[in-house]
Amino acid sequence: MKSATEDLTELLSPLADDLKSARGILTERIFQAEDFSERLLIARNAAAQDASELPGWLERITEIPDKDDGSLAAEMAEHLITHGGKMFRSALVLAVIRACGGGAQDAAKLAAAMEMIHMATLLHDDVIDRSDTRRGAASMPARFDNSPTVLMGDHLFARAFELLSECGRVEIVASAARATSKMCLGEVEQLEWIGRADIPEEVYFRLIERKTAALMASCCETAAFLCENDSHVEEWNKFGCLLGLIFQMVDDLLDFTADEQRLGKAVGSDAEAGKYTLPLILYRDRLGSREAFAEFLAGCASQEDIRAALEGECVFKDVRSRIEDLVENCQGYLNRLADSQIDPAGCHLLSGMVDFVALRDY
Repeated sequence: MKSATEDLTELLSPLADDLKSARGILTERIFQAEDFSERLLIARNAAAQDASELPGWLERITEIPDKDDGSLAAEMAEHLITHGGKMFRSALVLAVIRACGGGAQDAAKLAAAMEMIHMATLLHDDVIDRSDTRRGAASMPARFDNSPTVLMGDHLFARAFELLSECGRVEIVASAARATSKMCLGEVEQLEWIGRADIPEEVYFRLIERKTAALMASCCETAAFLCENDSHVEEWNKFGCLLGLIFQMVDDLLDFTADEQRLGKAVGSDAEAGKYTLPLILYRDRLGSREAFAEFLAGCASQEDIRAALEGECVFKDVRSRIEDLVENCQGYLNRLADSQIDPAGCHLLSGMVDFVALRDY
């Protein structure tokens, strides 16, 4: 039996070359740094236009090459590249571009930029959540400390928006900026609800729409803008939003049901951190009160006790049923887009990605 990783690799094989290009751009921009002499040379040339000169001591500094080998920034960048993820958001951008007819000149740049935004948010998340691991390895803050990790995240954001600006449409930059703002606001609001057993279901969905779905919606929206498929931008946005909701709901389900090694983090870590996701919200509602829910959590000796209780009340089945409802909606958008002079083969690829997200086990 193939692993989920092998299934995803096979599914995305039509995008392999484009993903390789996106990964190359991402790596290049993460490591790229103009040295000090290059920056001074720009200043010197600008000054020359005014028939003035830089001080002699500053001129001499431009002749001294930077020695950046082995720097902390370079080590952190190496860690990022080595422990990168599945590049799902890059693949989503490229798949939508293919569905819109392909041929977009800056496809790889856009794919790399959206992945970099995702990577930046993960770095900040690991600082906020005090996470020691990420994808089965030491997290950036665990290895390099919080301050460098936050700054590296800021560096990724800056490089991502540099790439987006090179794509030639202000709508692309605006879409990604809105998504980034939504993610930040989602993180802020989530902090208000940590440890609160009274979190309403509608708040849960608002949080995951902001924290996860907003970026996937923007991946699809910006891809449509890049292809000048403006008449279908709203549909692509809604498709991406639904896909993002599915993605996070599956993540939250796996936090209770997954194999820890495959998941790459401790099972039940969200509940332990006081983040009450949909499975616990549904179980709380079955119990009938916050007080009963608090007593239940206090009486559980392990995550396995929580898992057994939720499974016994068919909570996981209910979550899976809701996921299937959203998958049906997602596929419905694709069917309508495929009927609107959009490339059917590209839509078929996206359909497979929807199924992968819904059925993945890590």
